[in-house]
Amino acid sequence: MPIEIPVPPAIFKPVAEKSAASSPLWQHIQVKSSTQNKILFEVIKDSSEIPQKQIIWEPVKSNIPIDANKIREHSPQWIVVPADKNNHPPSDAEASLGAPLSAQEAEERRLRLPPLSSSFAPLLRMGQLPLADLLDDGYGEFSFQQVSPSSGGVGGGSGNQNYAFRADLAINSKLLLSAFYSYADDPLFARINGKATQPANLWTAGGLGLRGRLAAGQKWALAAEGSVEIFTVGSGGCNGGFSRGCSTTSDNIFNASGSRVQTRNWVGSLNLPMRWNPTQRWQLALTPGVSFLPATQGASQGGAGQFFGTVVSIGAGSSYRIGDQLDLMSSVVLPLGPGTNAFNSNLSFVRVPILSLGAKYAVNPRISLEASVTNGFGLTPATAVLALPSAPYQPMLSGRFVWNPGAPDSPKPLTNARQRSLSLGGLSVSTALIPSAERTQAWVNADSYGNLLASGSYSVSHDFQFEISGGSFGNAGANATGIPSGAAANFLNIYQGPGNINLRFGGKAVVFRPSKALPIWAAGRITVGRNFDPSSSQGYLFFETINTWEATPWLALNFNPKVAWSGLGTPWGIGLSANIQLGKSFQLIPEVNAVATDTGGRNGTNGTLALRWLANETTAFDVYISNASGLLDLGLLLGTNQLRVGGKLTVQF
Repeated sequence: MPIEIPVPPAIFKPVAEKSAASSPLWQHIQVKSSTQNKILFEVIKDSSEIPQKQIIWEPVKSNIPIDANKIREHSPQWIVVPADKNNHPPSDAEASLGAPLSAQEAEERRLRLPPLSSSFAPLLRMGQLPLADLLDDGYGEFSFQQVSPSSGGVGGGSGNQNYAFRADLAINSKLLLSAFYSYADDPLFARINGKATQPANLWTAGGLGLRGRLAAGQKWALAAEGSVEIFTVGSGGCNGGFSRGCSTTSDNIFNASGSRVQTRNWVGSLNLPMRWNPTQRWQLALTPGVSFLPATQGASQGGAGQFFGTVVSIGAGSSYRIGDQLDLMSSVVLPLGPGTNAFNSNLSFVRVPILSLGAKYAVNPRISLEASVTNGFGLTPATAVLALPSAPYQPMLSGRFVWNPGAPDSPKPLTNARQRSLSLGGLSVSTALIPSAERTQAWVNADSYGNLLASGSYSVSHDFQFEISGGSFGNAGANATGIPSGAAANFLNIYQGPGNINLRFGGKAVVFRPSKALPIWAAGRITVGRNFDPSSSQGYLFFETINTWEATPWLALNFNPKVAWSGLGTPWGIGLSANIQLGKSFQLIPEVNAVATDTGGRNGTNGTLALRWLANETTAFDVYISNASGLLDLGLLLGTNQLRVGGKLTVQF
């Protein structure tokens, strides 16, 4: 009996039975105008010439009488793709599924469903501008942010970085409680005129905030937000364990005492954010506000010097959502007075607009990544109006990671044993696969030249894992045999000198999974951190994109561009590797990192050859030889003349 389903024009019929594991073949045809809104299905009885485990679909005549009421009685029910896309039917398993037979089966099906558009959280802020939206009752949002110029300024190193953490918790659908903390401790970016020594600078701010909805309509909303914070300001001297080359008697920016000035100030803010949505995807924002900041500093430490004071401001912003996952946004905050929000290299306090232009990409409703260009340096509500100290017009890069732990995850991926083994990663070249949600992965590594490194990561989503890693480098410095001299040796010594302990934090996000059009996994990984050698104490940002293609069931290929950004140099290169399955329990892994910069000397390019033993599906042990200076971040871009032998143990649980 033919079955009719109202859809865009196409007519098909099955001509053979099939197993639940097979995939039917479909053929899209044109039909006459009288059947423009129908698809026809008909079972052909004679299937002797068709393979047993496959269906082939072919067109049937469009003039067969149809009883549309039997659609509801017939099983399976088919989901039809719109005519402007490829008309691929659902899989056999999806098409023939009846009601779940258990709660466990129902949950497994739910985890394979794509998230709804309504699952994606609204924007809570655009750059430095607070917005009127709130989170749904019971939800929370945790974010980590860093802002920094593209160079280190006169202080050198990896730049004037400001780090921030923020937690937003919905008390109910109309009230949002926030806690936040930011930390910046680098010397001032621009040379301060009239000072014999360049003053160090310390800004830390932390406190609590509250946002409440005052009124809302279908396309608009009005809210109020306030904060109370402690703002610690230090100038001159040393900022603690990460300061180098400083003196406790150095100049400060507030007076002529020749010593450090440090004060702790109670500050706060009040904003009235308003939102209007001209369309469903377009949002306009207007936010008047005031930041209550101290007008002077150092009164009891050598004399009061000018500071910012109370700043009334007006902010405006616009965002446009492309699909469910991408928001493009821009904002401006204009300080109106009576106080100021910036000072320059002449220590003249001025008012400058705070501009931001960026984008937010939601990997899924649970994980988002944000990048922007801005001149705003403050990362708490009261300090958000402030520009980069000493260089108020200097553009900076801002990166932000957002985690909504209660939000729906991506559909649970269906992987085989081979793919799960690829999620164990590589050595000097990464793979794009990660363990599924709520799984932990850890590895330890040691080699014949004294490197001792380790890493631990936890998947908070099927598409994202947090990471903490670090360890001690051996004799990869300039005094080691075969290491280049000069600038390259200096670079190696600063970041990976003998006994130089490194600590790094970051994460890895899967942004694409294989499809019929593009059969690859794609991911990105970013880490930040620094070494703890008192003579250098340098930090750097490491970023890599990772692409994995399973060319055959026994061969996977990886393409892995990577860059390490620091104020002392920016080595970058491209990693290439293969994972070759040798029987059930062994894999051969050849890798090369083609390094385009000479920061590591002539031998920046490096290679690794490993033999992996798969003790079981979640445990692997690698034995390898390599001339990379180490298997952690920057070490992947610094080759040496040393051929080291090492071992690496990786486990998942």
